[in-house]
Amino acid sequence: MNRFAFILFFLTALPFKTFALEETLEVIEVSEVRGNKDNKTFLESNESISVLKTKNLNRGDLQNSVQMLNGFANVQTQSDRAGDTFSIRGISDMGVTGFQKDNLASILVDDIFQTPLSVRAGSFENWDLESVEIHRGAQSTTQGVNSLAGNILLYHTRPSFENSGSAKLTLGNFGRKEGAVVQDVKVTEKLGVRLSYNKETSDGFIKNTGTGNDKWGDRNKDHFVTDFLYKLNGNQDLRLNLKLLRMHKGGSYVQNRDYEVDENNDYNEITNNQQIGLTHTKKFSDRLSNKIIIGATQATSTTTSDEDGSSGPRDAGVRNGNDKDSFLSFENQLKYQSDRIKNVAGFHVHKYRLNNHYDMNLMVSSVLMIPTIQENNKDRETYAFFDSFSYDLTKHHTVTLGGRFEVVKNTFGADIQVPPGFPPYSNLVGNHEDTNTNTVVLPKIGYNYRNNDYSIGANYSQGFRTGGVSVNRFRATTNQYDPEKTHNYELSYKYQQKKILLAANAFYTKWKDQQVEVILSNNFDTQVENATGSELYGAEVESSYLFDNYDSIRLNAGYVHTQFLTFKNGTRDYTGNAFPDAAKWTGQLSYWKNLTSRWRIIFIERYVGSSFTDADNDREAPKQFYSDINAQYDFSQYMLELYVRNIFDQQYRLLDGSPRTATTPYQGTYNRMSAPQEFGARLNYYW
Repeated sequence: MNRFAFILFFLTALPFKTFALEETLEVIEVSEVRGNKDNKTFLESNESISVLKTKNLNRGDLQNSVQMLNGFANVQTQSDRAGDTFSIRGISDMGVTGFQKDNLASILVDDIFQTPLSVRAGSFENWDLESVEIHRGAQSTTQGVNSLAGNILLYHTRPSFENSGSAKLTLGNFGRKEGAVVQDVKVTEKLGVRLSYNKETSDGFIKNTGTGNDKWGDRNKDHFVTDFLYKLNGNQDLRLNLKLLRMHKGGSYVQNRDYEVDENNDYNEITNNQQIGLTHTKKFSDRLSNKIIIGATQATSTTTSDEDGSSGPRDAGVRNGNDKDSFLSFENQLKYQSDRIKNVAGFHVHKYRLNNHYDMNLMVSSVLMIPTIQENNKDRETYAFFDSFSYDLTKHHTVTLGGRFEVVKNTFGADIQVPPGFPPYSNLVGNHEDTNTNTVVLPKIGYNYRNNDYSIGANYSQGFRTGGVSVNRFRATTNQYDPEKTHNYELSYKYQQKKILLAANAFYTKWKDQQVEVILSNNFDTQVENATGSELYGAEVESSYLFDNYDSIRLNAGYVHTQFLTFKNGTRDYTGNAFPDAAKWTGQLSYWKNLTSRWRIIFIERYVGSSFTDADNDREAPKQFYSDINAQYDFSQYMLELYVRNIFDQQYRLLDGSPRTATTPYQGTYNRMSAPQEFGARLNYYW
């Protein structure tokens, strides 16, 4: 951690004269936190929330994905065979044993839930982004299902009723190319339109030595948005947001430290996504307003990959996957706000459908290969009522009460077909389907003390993930599992002035009836059960400071301790083990230095502590340091950026995915490696 002190000393010692650049650097200010839905200010909110504004987004040194958040306090990101995943407070969005299709944390874009395929298509998009909010800890009383660990919320810029726009052009190593444009149009006094398009391509840095393809990890992304804002009258408006997304990408895992894989077939994935969001807001009076949000998404994905993950003589051929999902939601938020009362009462309903189709040669043993077709179908219907009520007892003391009543109906089916002639495995064949319904009541209670520039708060809330149905392919059976719940206790301290912001949170979470994938006798004899409980505790601290010369610094750090309680899986005992992908320490330091009236540099240092990569805790990722820099030069209507990611070209093997035994029929390895040094230049134009 000594590098933090060195970097800070180096930057502040630069002998350049600085100038006031208030027009380009935002004043440190966080007013309303949009994700909590009840119009609370930063000081009124007890939750652990990080808010990133425009200047912290869409820069050349930042990756245009959830990876840009790696190292934020108690936020850790991963990129491997499963794609981009993330952990909040040590809880992976894909679950602690990695099997889940109902994520433990979720991403919302412009108030619309993003399905796994939507994220895969590139819906985490920072071009034309207004703000990002990271909500740590259970948000189930506000956001419902998929919010046990927390939420990441993105808000893109609304039409401004001005004829203005901007564009960017980026060139970098590994064949990185970017081109984007956004245009704001004032059509009439009542109608504004905003058009945005972003195109990104990259050759990647992974080579398949089996096929000779040195662009095995390539990326090709298209992100198009049309946003209409119509002012019906002075008290109500209607917003229609349309998004078209497409992502074509190669593989994201490696098999050695030289950024190589050795497979007979290249990885190829194409994902398309269409989204529509319709928002109607109406202000009945100074105290009463209503907001209606209707959202719909639909996505398809086609994937071809090497089934056995190697180029050896025993070739299982190509694995073909076709995925489809859809999401339709309606939410109504009725808000009341007076001098002493803030209340939001809401109704939410959504329907989610996921279909997975796999065509593969299943390697059961080193001598037996079974042509297999498997199709999974999952349906979820959700109905919920929620309310969040806060009352100012006095000028300084506020109590908060809230809760959510939610009914979730799950249907899961799996159809597995293999050719005749495989009697030892005939029980794999058939259609398996089951349905269950869960009803939950989730309370929330809090207290907040405010005095001028600071506040102290305490919260208790419950988080949950719905129960469901799993299929045991080996026994040809289905089994239902119950919802899992967390009890969350949190303390907060927040301080805010024009030039300084400080937030600190301490938390304890007790997890009951935890859903895990249990192995009964072999890797096919598995099912989901409420097999364990766990606990986690820790803290986050975040501070920002704006100097008189408009230099600024932001520092955040997080600590989390996770452990399973009384968890046995077959012959393995995980009791006392830490969660996978749960680094105890994370931190990030960013420093903005104004060198002249035109030149500035931004330096970011990220730290992610060591973590285990499996529930057995026998494989470990090392601690990681990453240093990035961005130099910006303003002239006329242009801004030039020169950036370097991973300045010192640190390379870490983050996951050793080698087979567990020499007798496994699958000899391929699926490792994680950190990205090598990347650099380039970007030209931005504003009109």
